Amino acid sequence: MATSLFEKLASHKPQAIDTIEHVLRSMVARSSNGVVMIAPGVAKRILEELNFPGQRKLDDSRVYGHRYAIVKGDWVEGHAITLVLLPDGRLWVVDGQHRLTAISQSEAAIPVTVRIVPMGSVTEAQQFYAGFDQRKSVRSDKQILDAVDAAKESGLTSRMTQAVYAAAPLLLNDLEPLSGSANTKKHPEVFLQQKKMEALQMWAPQAREYEKICKAASKELLLGMRQPGMLAVALYTLRHQPARAREFWTGLANQDGLRKNDPRATLFKDILTRALNSGSVRQRVQMPALAWNAFCEGRDLKIIKCIDGAVLTLWGTPLAKGRAA
Repeated sequence: MATSLFEKLASHKPQAIDTIEHVLRSMVARSSNGVVMIAPGVAKRILEELNFPGQRKLDDSRVYGHRYAIVKGDWVEGHAITLVLLPDGRLWVVDGQHRLTAISQSEAAIPVTVRIVPMGSVTEAQQFYAGFDQRKSVRSDKQILDAVDAAKESGLTSRMTQAVYAAAPLLLNDLEPLSGSANTKKHPEVFLQQKKMEALQMWAPQAREYEKICKAASKELLLGMRQPGMLAVALYTLRHQPARAREFWTGLANQDGLRKNDPRATLFKDILTRALNSGSVRQRVQMPALAWNAFCEGRDLKIIKCIDGAVLTLWGTPLAKGRAA
């Protein structure tokens, strides 16, 4: 007869009755549906003693999202904390460290579904963790935003909320990309997810106005207008030159009777002919910046040519020509 999970759990005798393995196994064994009440102190011990070796670094904003859900009463007990059971009886947390961290910082016990998966070897456990971690990472941004109800808080649609969140690193660093540059050392804090969340709220007024403008855009144009580089330039101009920016971006979205070589018509053509993911992040900021500068200076623009290393300028903003280096 096959041995049940609870029988396996009961068969492993820890060295001391107060070990966290014993506490957790007892809680799960007494539960009829896997849902147990995890107190802050127990969550802290699980993290300290049972976390997967080499577990990735905590993401502060994911913890914040779970804490927010607890406070708001939106916590879902069905989101499991998953552990693997090794042949020697050890337990490792392979998924749930952010939820456990949030619980450890709460003021009362929180209901959690605890899932324990038996493994045949340490190697099997490591492979299980790797696959689980990759699947979770893909959805992390959306999970963060959904957890804190970011769209509702900012007054934006879910898609625009995600777009502004993606553009936040540029907005936090004067439209310059962060990765692969000296800025990673100069501004290490902007990499924190919490900073991106703060930027989302900081730029929400401009994002709401931009979203209204975007409603007139075609489906193909809309994809380009929501790209991080384009969006960052749009929000920046709407903040520093609101009247002129409304004219520029509304003209781009509407495409109604624009003459040939109008910078907005040229930018429109560039968006539709250039692959959305081609070029560097900085080039995708330069594209709308060059069109904006030509429009504000009353110049025709026949072609948009991005030059690597060129100083990024934006007419009528703190990034205008002649600004202090």
